Amino acid sequence: MIVSIIGGTDGLGKWFARFLKSRDFDVVVTGRDVDKGRNVEKELGVTFTRDNIEAAKKGDIVIVAVPINVTESVIREVAPHVREGSLFMDITSIKEIPAKTMEEYAREGVCVIPTHPMFGPSTPSLKRQVVILTPSKEHMSNPWFKKLMDFLEREGARVVIMSPREHDKVMGVIQGLTHYAYISLGTTLKELNVDIKESRKYASPIYELMINIIGRIIGQNPYLYADIQMYNPQIGHIHETFIKECIKIKDVVARKDRESFVNIMKEAAKHFGSEAVRGLRYSNKAVGAIIEEMEKLEESIGKEVALKHIYTGNIHYGILKDIVDDTIVLSKNGKEVRINIANVSLMGEEELEEWKKKNLNRYFYDISVLFRESVDEKIILKLLKGMFDVEILDVYQKEKVEKGFKSITFRIYSYNREELPKLKKHFLEVIRNIGGKERYKE
Repeated sequence: MIVSIIGGTDGLGKWFARFLKSRDFDVVVTGRDVDKGRNVEKELGVTFTRDNIEAAKKGDIVIVAVPINVTESVIREVAPHVREGSLFMDITSIKEIPAKTMEEYAREGVCVIPTHPMFGPSTPSLKRQVVILTPSKEHMSNPWFKKLMDFLEREGARVVIMSPREHDKVMGVIQGLTHYAYISLGTTLKELNVDIKESRKYASPIYELMINIIGRIIGQNPYLYADIQMYNPQIGHIHETFIKECIKIKDVVARKDRESFVNIMKEAAKHFGSEAVRGLRYSNKAVGAIIEEMEKLEESIGKEVALKHIYTGNIHYGILKDIVDDTIVLSKNGKEVRINIANVSLMGEEELEEWKKKNLNRYFYDISVLFRESVDEKIILKLLKGMFDVEILDVYQKEKVEKGFKSITFRIYSYNREELPKLKKHFLEVIRNIGGKERYKE
């Protein structure tokens, strides 16, 4: 089956190209930049063409994945060329305009399913991700609809079905109002000439969260965010309501009308109901996670650590020397490396040990020791594992072993070859303290 992705060389279009190729679909992608297209073709093993119409003619499934501001014109261009019996989709974050345009320009017999994946291109898979479908009743009865639903659910996605108008109304709040409010907060801090880095020194946990969310939003593609604000038909009313409420609170504060201010907050809390308590608990968890991570990093100063880059997956392994502001100072292979805390997560002890076993040279020393026959070697091993990286190779109890005793051969490991003699000495001291003795003395 061939999937043609119009605008599949970047962003979410490229994400779907990679994902669907990994699921054994033949994928054709289009894009304006030929060099980028050829690179994506080579990287993903897909077919690249600049010709949107050619791609639309080939596809059993045709997905429009271009920026919102050109979605309508691209649909007009390709829709008449999508073959009868094919599936025609878009994946933009507004739905009324694309849905109407696809219905108008697609051929009879083409199944139209406007779609909004509620995730970005950094998401690893469809598992637990929300995908919104906004087909008409006519297209919900098409066999393609069930095929698409089955595929998404097999991949672990959570599918939501609604009308295009209902979608845009909901997204006008979830995306439009959220972005509008936080971008406004960002520009307000700019106009007030607030030194953001300096302000963090005195920040409350909630201010810290707010700054992080503002940074997350204003640091992304401004054209995408502009299109979300400008092409959703529901946004105008939402903006007006938000500004009206801001002015209302401003006037109450200017009048020093304390009771009115209290009443505004109480009414909002009443509207939230149990979600207000839920919001408090979840924000406490977010704040707690930040504090806990910093505490763990501070406790790890002077120790070996592994830091996993949350975007690339690369592992930075070394001795944590210091934490300076938002920067981790790591001694790595004799060199000092500085890493932004926001870009990495600290591996736990078990995860670090697994990584070391897979990625570092592991040296070992075998030692045979004698214990009384009645000793349970499993208990001994459990005790030793609390102090050493160790396993039992052999338990021997026949000839050449002192009567009443059994020989247990241990293998102790280290990632540092020079450390083995010292490790062996310590190991034997522990063995003697728990009633054992070395079988072969050098």
